[in-house]
Amino acid sequence: MAKDIEQENEKLEKQNRKLKKKNRAGVKIILFLLLIIVILAALLFFLDPFGWGIGPNAKGGAGTAGTAPAQGEAAVTTAAAEAETTTEEPKAYTDIDVIGSTYMFGTEETTLDDFVKVIKDYGEEVIVNITDRDSTQNAMNDLIKRLDEEGIKYIMK
Repeated sequence: MAKDIEQENEKLEKQNRKLKKKNRAGVKIILFLLLIIVILAALLFFLDPFGWGIGPNAKGGAGTAGTAPAQGEAAVTTAAAEAETTTEEPKAYTDIDVIGSTYMFGTEETTLDDFVKVIKDYGEEVIVNITDRDSTQNAMNDLIKRLDEEGIKYIMK
């Protein structure tokens, strides 16, 4: 009878060891999966391949790292910096929307020449707010070039 109890005890100990091994394996798998998830989250956050993280492609960010600024971008920054650093408030702001290859001033379509003429009549303290609404590159470049030539300050919305 004592022998039977010892055999039963050994059998139970073997089953107990097997269960412990299975539990350890399960814990190892879960920890490994958690590590993979943390690494992927860090990659998405820092490397920013889809514009989700804090990298240069983040939505609302400054643009793609390593690319040159678009034509007129430096002038926009300069005009915005000048507008912010002056102690005197500008007399007026005016808006122009560039839609496709069309310039919209107020609610009316206008030509680039007519728009510049009106802005020059306003005086030197006017800052133009440019809103890009799916504009063509040529239309936007022409507007920025013309405003630079005329010495008119502007900022991009």
